[in-house]
Amino acid sequence: MRTARFLLGLLAVTAFQILGQKLFPQFFELVDLFLVLVVYNALVVGPVGSMAGGSVAGLAHDALTGGLFGLFGFADTLVGWAAARLRQRLVVRQPAQVAMLFALAAAVQQLAVVVVTVLMLPSSDFPSPSTMVVRMVTTAGIGTLVFVVAGRSQLYYARWKQNRHKRLRIDL
Repeated sequence: MRTARFLLGLLAVTAFQILGQKLFPQFFELVDLFLVLVVYNALVVGPVGSMAGGSVAGLAHDALTGGLFGLFGFADTLVGWAAARLRQRLVVRQPAQVAMLFALAAAVQQLAVVVVTVLMLPSSDFPSPSTMVVRMVTTAGIGTLVFVVAGRSQLYYARWKQNRHKRLRIDL
């Protein structure tokens, strides 16, 4: 079930990224919805599932951007594993903690992308530090919003399910 939710989320993220790219050409530079999906997945599943999800989401990101194939696949795999391990060690439940985790994940991803790019393509262009900061802020904001909305919807669903069972009781 979690795999199906992740794949559904990947389809939604891909659609939003394509739509954002059509409406705003610099969308990929400023917003990384694939990273939001990877970190949210790391908050829900363990390190192995996070690594697999990071690989799939990163390769989908690479396919859409048209750059060095595997660059974001590697970076998102690393971020997924690191976020899942951090979640195992710390209790991450408050929105401020979640925002810090998403911002830290964006910074680690950008650092991994820059390091791999330097090693593979020494004469390539790098994003400016202001672009990196904007990406960290947007990732933290969108990720926190997704985390809070998903948590509240799960809570409302659990309450609805519990009340439904109380109303459907049949006494014989």
